[in-house]
Amino acid sequence: MAGSRDLFAIVVFVVISAVFIIVPPLNETPLRAVLGFILVLFVPGYVFVSALFPGNDELDGIERLALSIGLSICIVVLIGIALNYTPWGIRLKPILLSISAITLASTAICAYRRVKIATQSKAV
Repeated sequence: MAGSRDLFAIVVFVVISAVFIIVPPLNETPLRAVLGFILVLFVPGYVFVSALFPGNDELDGIERLALSIGLSICIVVLIGIALNYTPWGIRLKPILLSISAITLASTAICAYRRVKIATQSKAV
């Protein structure tokens, strides 16, 4: 589907980021910080905003960007608070796994909502 390129890119980005954050020879490069910064401060919010507003005409690019950054901060803070009360605590691997899981789950929800909207618009 042509409208899901951004979601495919998000999934690929999450996987590449996880590799650069976890794998020892790669996690010593400056690219780890750049990918981690984007993974924490943009990606979860972007996918969540896309799940809430799956249509392209509902938000402008600036609104989508601002909401993505703001929601990413909120999501990551809530993940940190939740992890604080688990046996795993606030460490790299649980945080990475949690952010990745929330992002991928939101991506699946967004893809479902986009398909649902596409089928409704074809039916009309």
